[in-house]
Amino acid sequence: MKKKNITLCAAFLFLSLAATGCKPRQTPRVDAPKAVATEEKQQPATADTTAASSPKGPQIKDITSRVTWGYRPANRTKNDVDIVVVHSNYHVVDQARQKFDFNVDGCIKQFRDGGTSAHYLITRDGTILKMVDEKNVAYHAGKSALPDGSRQFLNSSSIGIEVISMKRNGPTEAQYRALDELIKDICSRYNIRYLVRHSDIATPHGRKDDPWGMDWKRVCKSVKAEYPNITTYNIPVKNNPQFK
Repeated sequence: MKKKNITLCAAFLFLSLAATGCKPRQTPRVDAPKAVATEEKQQPATADTTAASSPKGPQIKDITSRVTWGYRPANRTKNDVDIVVVHSNYHVVDQARQKFDFNVDGCIKQFRDGGTSAHYLITRDGTILKMVDEKNVAYHAGKSALPDGSRQFLNSSSIGIEVISMKRNGPTEAQYRALDELIKDICSRYNIRYLVRHSDIATPHGRKDDPWGMDWKRVCKSVKAEYPNITTYNIPVKNNPQFK
């Protein structure tokens, strides 16, 4: 009888151990595969972030999705664009009371209200806002012609840059740096032949006198140091001593 009990106990212990040994196979861990999948998804994101923090060329913020006016969709290539036009713009708060400021949203609203735009807008802190894709034709030059008379209506062959400034408050150092980087970046991608101010091309002459308060010689000298074949102009505007 004792031998039978010992045999039964041994059998029961063997079955218990066997059942315990099989348990891990019946309920495998499922969190390990999820951890691997998470790492595979994060790795490309880390690479993208690194690339974004050290881009080639100027830092540009794209706001083209906000701008639905002031341009014509096109498919321009580098052979279609050979002019860079520099403008000035500021926000008119109250014309009657001569109240103005540098509010960016106010400037953009004025473009919208006037049905105009430029490809780029440079804010006072040097931020470059991309308003219109370069392949599209922005309505920034209006009635215009090259000073040599070789071409009129320059929107289709130009890229427009607006710099937020006033006649008594010219561009900031940050804006000069951003403008320089942006122009050189454009020149590296297009066969730019002319770097002009709005005042140089607006017809009839004297219709426009911007960009205001800008050291144009400084801008041209820096760009021509890298692109010496670009044609620039220094045409005075009547009653505007800023253009010397």
